[in-house]
Amino acid sequence: MRFLNTVFVSAALLLAGCGFTPMYATPSAGSSNAGVVAAMNRIAIRPVPDRQGMKLRQELRERLQPKGLEGTALYDLDITLTRSVEELGIRGDATASRANLVMAANFYLAEGGTRIFGDRVQSVVSYNILDDQYATVAAQADAEDRAIRQVSEQIKTRLAVYLEQHAKTKTAAAAP
Repeated sequence: MRFLNTVFVSAALLLAGCGFTPMYATPSAGSSNAGVVAAMNRIAIRPVPDRQGMKLRQELRERLQPKGLEGTALYDLDITLTRSVEELGIRGDATASRANLVMAANFYLAEGGTRIFGDRVQSVVSYNILDDQYATVAAQADAEDRAIRQVSEQIKTRLAVYLEQHAKTKTAAAAP
């Protein structure tokens, strides 16, 4: 047990020594991630069509701006969401017993009307197709919610990485 404690302490010291900081943790005064959190709070998320799009937009608003949009938006986030179902696991009577819900999102971050970053994320979530229709509908709804959460987390992560790199580039360009 003492050995494990020594390993964990050593790993923590190595990470601290190399300048590791969580990218979008709660910022403290002077921390480098304060710019990422502030930039995320200034992203206007454009409406996304359909029910799944509305749920994705709400999930992103909760992840990017837990206290709401701060001031005027500096960036616009446009998202195109696609959804498909792949049936797997065919029974003897030629009906499916399992399915994959594939949810993909193309997103673009714009600043002043100019696209500055774009990417595509995807989530594949499985669910069972049961004999009881209500149970199948509930399983589909749960799979959809899980896929939306995964897509929103991937979008948040990619935006945070881009905004961190973007801030470093601006800082390097401003330095003499």
